Amino acid sequence: MKPGRQWLADTLALISFTVVTGMFIEIAIVGMTLRQSIISRLMCQPLNISLGRLYGMYRDFIIRKLCGDRQSVIKATLGDIIAYLTFQLPPYIGILVIVGMDVNGIITASISQTVALVVLGAPYGRWLSFVRSKLIPATTMTPAAV
Repeated sequence: MKPGRQWLADTLALISFTVVTGMFIEIAIVGMTLRQSIISRLMCQPLNISLGRLYGMYRDFIIRKLCGDRQSVIKATLGDIIAYLTFQLPPYIGILVIVGMDVNGIITASISQTVALVVLGAPYGRWLSFVRSKLIPATTMTPAAV
């Protein structure tokens, strides 16, 4: 397996998923302006580029710990939710601070984002697996990576 393909798959999956879902949440639910959301999404991209592969490895680790040798759909789904929530929320809060949200806005956005991360954790895990399946030959992927 070429590390570049794994990095590309994990990073592309994270960028594409978070741009779409993040903007929807920020504008439709939190009430951020389009400008604030665009700035927030742009500020996320350096983080997504640097953290995409790390998240992929973290997610695979969580799923391996939960599932052991026998992966079940329920445990893998729980692993995706836990991994997505615990990995994504702290940087998101940091970005809100940087874009100038007030404390009440940060709390509202963080609560909404927590709910969204729980709801989106499993779909993101499936999206990540899909992107990996298109960019990485199946013979080189580990069971937790699919």
